Amino acid sequence: MPRGRFKFCAHCLPINNRMLNEHIPDSGRKYFWAHIRKFGDTCSLSGVSLELKDDTSPWYLVFSRVIPSDKTRILPAAALFNGMKSALTKRLFKYYIIALDDWRKKHIKVHKKPIVHWRPVQLGGKNLCPGCGRRPVVKGYKFCARCSRTNFRMHHERFSRESIQSVWDYLRAHDYVDYYTGMKLNLKNTRSPWYLVFDHLIPRDPGRIVPTSALINEMKGDLTEDEFWYLISELANFFRNGTPVKKIKLAYWSRPYRAVK
Repeated sequence: MPRGRFKFCAHCLPINNRMLNEHIPDSGRKYFWAHIRKFGDTCSLSGVSLELKDDTSPWYLVFSRVIPSDKTRILPAAALFNGMKSALTKRLFKYYIIALDDWRKKHIKVHKKPIVHWRPVQLGGKNLCPGCGRRPVVKGYKFCARCSRTNFRMHHERFSRESIQSVWDYLRAHDYVDYYTGMKLNLKNTRSPWYLVFDHLIPRDPGRIVPTSALINEMKGDLTEDEFWYLISELANFFRNGTPVKKIKLAYWSRPYRAVK
């Protein structure tokens, strides 16, 4: 304990100050400190040791809400895994991690479960639809109704010609299903976690774009495809067996922590 009127030691004082700055109530702080006293500075979602100073690290300690939008139950988590958890409850996060791992390794279909706290996505051949290859519903239109919307969105987001072509190649081969999970995508409801969005296989590289759901795209974030599946597997093993998650160096992570208001 430092001398003087400080209630917290030098190690815990900066963390408590951060919680005060983020307006976390007394109940949330008590819940947080109870976890810290029991498990130390470890991630509640993965068990990895947390970084306390470098806010650009994927392992930086952030405050994870057990129930999204509820600040009364706060737990420490790595910035990377808290970003993957996003609008999911901890129970739903575990479910989707294990379901994704089963899909990747055993081809067991991922069954959708309702996500109560999901935040809507903010958007910015002859006579056959050049997107999906089917016949357009309205005579005289180049694209069918669903591909017309997709085509508009890709041009609106200024995708390169190569990127647009890679999306159409995928859709003609697999139809409107998630590249990562095989789940059917929602094309109309922008508030759905299964709404079609476009993911860079390599973060910020416009060379190849693939269709995925808003949920999976948010979980993948700044990860490459290999990094994403590696961490899914590590988290699934942690949830199933308590096996410690092995950290890896992330090639494109450059996301300084910003508190969620």
